[in-house]
Amino acid sequence: MKRLLTITAITLCAYHTRAQQISPGALYAASGSGSANGVSVSWVLGSLNTFSDLSVLPVRLISFEGRLNAAGLAELHWKTAEETNNVGFEIQKSLDGKNWELLGWVDGAINSTTEKSYQYVDQEFVTTSYYRLRQVDTDDSYTYSRIIRVIPEKESLDRFYVYPNPSRESKVRVQLPERTRRLLLFDQLGNKLGQFETPATNHIITLPHPGSFMLQIDTPVGSKTTKLIFH
Repeated sequence: MKRLLTITAITLCAYHTRAQQISPGALYAASGSGSANGVSVSWVLGSLNTFSDLSVLPVRLISFEGRLNAAGLAELHWKTAEETNNVGFEIQKSLDGKNWELLGWVDGAINSTTEKSYQYVDQEFVTTSYYRLRQVDTDDSYTYSRIIRVIPEKESLDRFYVYPNPSRESKVRVQLPERTRRLLLFDQLGNKLGQFETPATNHIITLPHPGSFMLQIDTPVGSKTTKLIFH
């Protein structure tokens, strides 16, 4: 028990003397150590790479976002508040958020204490894609940014709508985003009345009777439900 209390005390001491402030969404790492009565404690908080003793933040990333530009391509923007030994940023891309490939590279400022802005355009953007930054230091150590997603307009859930709605006819037309996996029709009690796999972007549904219905779509981007009324 005495040994356990000693280790706890050392850990708290190390945290008090060496802890560093962490900004949300930033690339970060910090470490500390301490010893007493022959017992040593070391800790590392952040990304574990090739650092043996991390005492400074290599890059303080204050923003990382993606959006569609006028040409419909994914345009990535990020800003740093300060940089230490920052060689640059490797831009990585994934179509599923799990398997990553190298997309491009942007040089860093090496050392800077002022705000820097960067951007990169994905010229091969055709479908919903995930992006992250791999920030590399002069000693080849690295840290990763958070993951962001960019959705092309043709795959946006906003492209899902029904017309006419309300309808006075049993047949209604449904406009769907590309890559829709499933279209489902429910009655107002939640009973499933129909299911359509990989429907076309323009789909016609025949309603069984007047009343209120719910249409749901499932896509790689997410799911969305809309209410449909047939008088």
